[in-house]
Amino acid sequence: MKLGSFRGVVFQSVLLSVGTLAWAAILITASATVLAQNSGKHAKTVRPDSERVAEASKIFAATCAGCHGLDGRGGERGPNIASRQEVQRRSDGELQRTVRNGISETGMPNFAFLGNAKIEALVSYLRVLQGKSAPEPIPGNSQQGESLFFGRAQCSKCHTLGGKGGFIGPDLTGFAEGLSPREMSHAILNPERESRQNRGSVSVTFVDGRSLDGIVRNEDNFSLQIQSLDGAFHLIQKAEVSEVKPAAKPLMPDDYGKTLSATELDDIVGFLMRTARKESGRAVPKEKHEDD
Repeated sequence: MKLGSFRGVVFQSVLLSVGTLAWAAILITASATVLAQNSGKHAKTVRPDSERVAEASKIFAATCAGCHGLDGRGGERGPNIASRQEVQRRSDGELQRTVRNGISETGMPNFAFLGNAKIEALVSYLRVLQGKSAPEPIPGNSQQGESLFFGRAQCSKCHTLGGKGGFIGPDLTGFAEGLSPREMSHAILNPERESRQNRGSVSVTFVDGRSLDGIVRNEDNFSLQIQSLDGAFHLIQKAEVSEVKPAAKPLMPDDYGKTLSATELDDIVGFLMRTARKESGRAVPKEKHEDD
């Protein structure tokens, strides 16, 4: 091979090598740019709270709502976990452990398969259902509501509030905690559907013709324990009874929609809400009449 031809081949090889290196440098630079851009995109992709809440609500609907209801306020198979103070007072860690491990004695399965991230999202969504936001305004005049509760409306005939009242129905001191005015009004106007005290409400007829209305508190093969409307307990031998049947009317009046005006209903709701907030130690706004 001639010297000139050899030099030409070498020169071409050098050019080819330089060109290859240049293209490699360009490709590396371009790849680095793309990676940097993608990394920047991923670093900036932070889902807003509304998206996280929406995703958590879907997980709640799929795993929890079947027992506890979509609003967390209880269903046929599970208790109220939204407004119950017992649940609200638990820490996030305690609630996460409950979800992860389940509660075998109540039939609640464990949801460990969801993983920590989804379990944390569930508990965060539960806090939303529990109303961890600004409290709703309290309606009505609580002084008027107190007068109605212990007076004409006769609520205290069955219910205790602040240590006063009857014992046949549930204690309402903290009942309104976590409930909205609309939910409170609904519970008052729809007692047969909402009130647990009506379950087990019976009328007992004795062999000698006497009768007794009340709530069945205990029962075995030979006896009944009835709590009458005055709060007294009666142990009754079944041999003395001719008939036990469900009470004809619910213990709680079902005509408050007729006997109470809308204003009076708001007054009772406001009284119950204020009492519950004071009981829980939360701040209670002043009413207009308190400034007079």
